[in-house]
Amino acid sequence: PEMPTRGTYAGRYPKGAIVHFTAGRQDQDGKSAIAYGRSLGYAYLVIDQNGKVFQAHSLDRHGWHAGESSWPALDGKVSDELVGIEVMSAGQLKNVGGKWLTYFGQEIPANQVRAGFQKYTPAQEDALINLLLWLKGNNPDVFDLDLVLGHEEVSPGRKIDPGQALSVSLPDFRKHLKQLYERG
Repeated sequence: PEMPTRGTYAGRYPKGAIVHFTAGRQDQDGKSAIAYGRSLGYAYLVIDQNGKVFQAHSLDRHGWHAGESSWPALDGKVSDELVGIEVMSAGQLKNVGGKWLTYFGQEIPANQVRAGFQKYTPAQEDALINLLLWLKGNNPDVFDLDLVLGHEEVSPGRKIDPGQALSVSLPDFRKHLKQLYERG
């Protein structure tokens, strides 16, 4: 079943994307993340731990995923203009007695942690890059790689994703995406 959407994008396609982490339980899979989002009225794409991409709504339709957020280059609310991409990661962790724990108390091995965040896996980062390049290539006149943003950028002080879950800063990530796209 599709996730609930709230309307059609002005250009019938997203102008860019917001990168999130699920901050969810580690025993979930991509289908569970979609089902959870659907139950809350959200609409987004999901990338699981193995880099598999899940889509549960049409790309010409927008849905709620970023809450109260804004960005200077956008006219409306972020969710109305940018597609949400949830990467399955616990996000920020707590160090308790030398163990890295998720919000739900599940332990994350130290080799999966960077600066207090569960790292996106190499497969997830590759899938994220490929998905974003595909979105750009699928509609280059509408999708703008400069509008690939982190939730932390559009909701400063309220959200911290992707934070250090992503291996590079968001400005460097955008620069990398543009270089890859220009190379074809």
